[in-house]
Amino acid sequence: MPSRLDYDQEISSCEEDKVSIDFPARSPMEIREEQLKDDDLRKIIHCFENDDKDVNHASWLERGYLMNQGVMYIYSHDSESEETQLVVPSHERDKILTEHHDSPNAAHYGSDGTYQRIAKHYFWIGMKKFIANYVKNSLDCALFKASNQKPAGLLQIPVQAQRFETIAIDLFGPLPESKDKKKWIFIVEDVATRWVELFALPNAIARECATVLMEEVLLRFGLHRRVISDNGTQFVSAVMQQLCYLLKIHQSFIPVYHPQANPIERKNRDLKPRLDSWCEKLPFIRFAMSTAKCSSTGQTAAFLTFGRELRTVDEVQNDLRSVILKKMHLYQK
Repeated sequence: MPSRLDYDQEISSCEEDKVSIDFPARSPMEIREEQLKDDDLRKIIHCFENDDKDVNHASWLERGYLMNQGVMYIYSHDSESEETQLVVPSHERDKILTEHHDSPNAAHYGSDGTYQRIAKHYFWIGMKKFIANYVKNSLDCALFKASNQKPAGLLQIPVQAQRFETIAIDLFGPLPESKDKKKWIFIVEDVATRWVELFALPNAIARECATVLMEEVLLRFGLHRRVISDNGTQFVSAVMQQLCYLLKIHQSFIPVYHPQANPIERKNRDLKPRLDSWCEKLPFIRFAMSTAKCSSTGQTAAFLTFGRELRTVDEVQNDLRSVILKKMHLYQK
């Protein structure tokens, strides 16, 4: 049985064992070097840096292009965000698509979802068409794309006044058994914000669903007024009904012949392209769902839940503010 190594040294304060980790943020010089490798971007950069400003310089300014620390960005007056976007050279575009569509924390979202995710931080001419073609040729997306279905119908789910007032729950599986004997995913979604929690379960039984719902959801986010689910045996069981009765939570059941009426049904389709090594990737899938803009709310689930966007890898790697702050810290020393 593994045990800890003996450690007899007395620690007088927490400061002695403090650990600091720096993420690999790219410097402005490194970003600039990549932009200069692109012939088209190099011409624009030279136009900005040339002492003799000509008509072309004014034209690029009108389009929103600007320079900061030798790096070219673009600012769109029509954008909902006040942030500028980094202009991406042609040789780095496939890499951007791989990170924002194919990686576990990107989760193979469709063309629009991938475009919205990338457009928050990056720009290049013809980007929307480029992304659409990339997603169209994605093998995983072609295999698991949901078939066109008729509208789900007019189930009247009232607009929620509070976050986590109404949740929807469902089970997804059985899946290939993971190393730790898990075969099912218990999905919990807040109807108001679309925030999602994903839990791997060994069995699809009522007791395990009720335990996870109590310990991992209700005790973290507070009690809900309403729970929406289908008529699965796990959800109509005495265990689940007793839990809801004791906590004064109203249960709403979706008819078996109309599963699309469950708000969480879309999440089941979102999970399908991401089942390879599914258990290990579950936290990344959840992150992707939380940071993708929802078509019904116009915002990400993270923003509606926390009032801010979750910081992503792009914001760390290309964060010029962190570089500036480090330089200021060095000057102060």
